[in-house]
Amino acid sequence: MHYHHNAKTNISQRQAIKGSDLSSRHLGETYCVSHVTTAKWKKSKGVKDHSSAPHTITYAVPKEWWVLVKKVRKGALLKLDDLVETLLPYIPSLNHSNCYRILKHYQLNRLPDKEKKKPRKFGFYLPGFLHIDVFYLPKLGENSRKKRYYCFLAIDRATRMLLVEVYSHKGQTEAADFATKCLKFFPFRIHHILTDNGREFSLKKARNRWGKIYSKGLLDIVCQIAGIKHKLTKVKHPWTNGMAERAVKTTKDHTFKVRYYASVNEAIVDLKRFQDYHNYWRKQGVLARKIPADVMIEWFVKKPNIFLKNPYRMLKKCKQRCET
Repeated sequence: MHYHHNAKTNISQRQAIKGSDLSSRHLGETYCVSHVTTAKWKKSKGVKDHSSAPHTITYAVPKEWWVLVKKVRKGALLKLDDLVETLLPYIPSLNHSNCYRILKHYQLNRLPDKEKKKPRKFGFYLPGFLHIDVFYLPKLGENSRKKRYYCFLAIDRATRMLLVEVYSHKGQTEAADFATKCLKFFPFRIHHILTDNGREFSLKKARNRWGKIYSKGLLDIVCQIAGIKHKLTKVKHPWTNGMAERAVKTTKDHTFKVRYYASVNEAIVDLKRFQDYHNYWRKQGVLARKIPADVMIEWFVKKPNIFLKNPYRMLKKCKQRCET
């Protein structure tokens, strides 16, 4: 038997009150309660406390949308901030409080513990340390002429500014061309580039059927000319370049996993749309809920000498693209 937290009498007292012929005032003095309480139990049909919960509960987020929150949480394993930001365009009434309550209802308020050891934080660098990776796109085109495309991605460690470019091949030429576009896109001086050991990025320790390859890759040559230090991840340690890996997953979650593209041009337009959204509108938890462009401006105010061009021009061009 569970009593209401404001209950003044117990079960035996209530049963005695119901079976007594004395007046309510006399019973109230006997049990040290008000005559209203004794009158209530004399007239009541039972002796148990009724639930204080409302008969009808209204929710800010309709219950039919709860399943969507559950599915996205279980499928993508997004953090609370990222989950709210992802679903807000589809559920306008969603916020941190009611989203957490929905997750707690499904016992999903805690993400599962990873068996892998906790990754260490990346070392501190000034803007200009790029993490670069490449990932496959779904085959695009007509049914009989579908073709594989590749997307190169670069993200800056300090500001989280992002650049994506789509190519029809994945080779040294495309990697060198992407590095050249990074030099044009990022307004600050690039001093480090971190990639994996793929043939498109480096020929270090690469072999062909005649033996070891001693020539440099085109990306290494571009880095040497631009004064950039090209660093490689440890073999079979993809988490070394975890920032790029996570950026790839986020890009896929906002593009190919939620939309269908009839042509490669549609895919490129949507990837560029997400690039602008990430750089100029998407708040980052790792940046204390700031936008990458705002962090870049802060660095421009603190360290203008590391910038090669004014970052305000990038903001102006983005605004013009949005208006058109």
